Amino acid sequence: MSRINSFKKIYNFYSSGLNSKDIEKLIKKDVPEVYGFFKQRMRQPISGGRSLSNRISFIKDIFIEFLYQLAPVRRLLYSAALILFLLAFLGSNWNYAIFAFLLLNLLIAFELADKITVKDELSVAREIQNSLMPKAPPVIPNFDISCISEAAHVVGGDFYDFIKLNSSINKTFIIIGDISGKGMGAAIQMVQVQTILHNIIGSKESPKEILIDLNKHLEKVLQRGSFLTSSIASIEPDCTLRISRAGHMPLIHYSKEKNECFNIIPKGVGIGIGSNGLFDTTLEEVTIAPKSGDVLLFYTDGVTEVRNKFYDEFGDNNLKYILCKNVLKSAKEIQEEIIKTIDRFSEYSGYQDDLTLIILKAL
Repeated sequence: MSRINSFKKIYNFYSSGLNSKDIEKLIKKDVPEVYGFFKQRMRQPISGGRSLSNRISFIKDIFIEFLYQLAPVRRLLYSAALILFLLAFLGSNWNYAIFAFLLLNLLIAFELADKITVKDELSVAREIQNSLMPKAPPVIPNFDISCISEAAHVVGGDFYDFIKLNSSINKTFIIIGDISGKGMGAAIQMVQVQTILHNIIGSKESPKEILIDLNKHLEKVLQRGSFLTSSIASIEPDCTLRISRAGHMPLIHYSKEKNECFNIIPKGVGIGIGSNGLFDTTLEEVTIAPKSGDVLLFYTDGVTEVRNKFYDEFGDNNLKYILCKNVLKSAKEIQEEIIKTIDRFSEYSGYQDDLTLIILKAL
């Protein structure tokens, strides 16, 4: 009986929190990402062909790149462990095998400690990033609003915001944006963008003016090669929306009257892309007047670019289909249906890019 209990404890220890989706994610997502990580950083050109010598050369180059990614002392520990293991194998010496095992476990302990430290720091960064975005959408007469933002990694470059002018004018700005890239770098630039927006938005009356001013400020801030796409809409006192778009994804407008979805695409290039006055001259602002039952959907490209196991993209047609199928529901319920459908489409393997949605339903 004691042996059975011991076996159960061992089984529970290794199976706790483990499910088939975790194993599938390891095989389909984590392993390819690790392979891509080392392949992109290889210092030697990738050998062509499928001959045995080319494959051996490729494996050798991947292994060398793996060693380069280790700190010098850990690289030495790992190499020493391999040498000891080889000596143990050739000489049938268990002492060498034990030393090799201890060195490898010591190295794993160091790497695990680093990973946990970085994970803790990223968790704090994620909390800070979340605190900068609204915890809940504002209450605006004649509109039901829902919103969500999910990072592909712990932190990301997507953001959204609702800013109400502190004046007698009953106007609220809706902002959605996407910094190029993912991870910590994009997250830091996202914070800079939001800070600048909050500083300039009170002195501007229209989305177009805000984006023009934002572009001027970000020319000094954005790193070379980085850019920002964004859409800004102002909900006016008469419930019309003025919308301007800087290279961002189209706004999807479901018309209850026509029972159809339309793309609203005001002209405009991404911030950090246009120069020599191109941004200002190409930027356009449009006004729409949604009727009761109409739905407006703002989103980032992470929504439509989610891929399944066949590498097919979710696409905007699927997004419109889900929207049209659920227009009788509340904004929150529409959001939940979109997210559930995306998760099923990707087989719960996670998002390849940051994902953000803002849904407005006219009441």
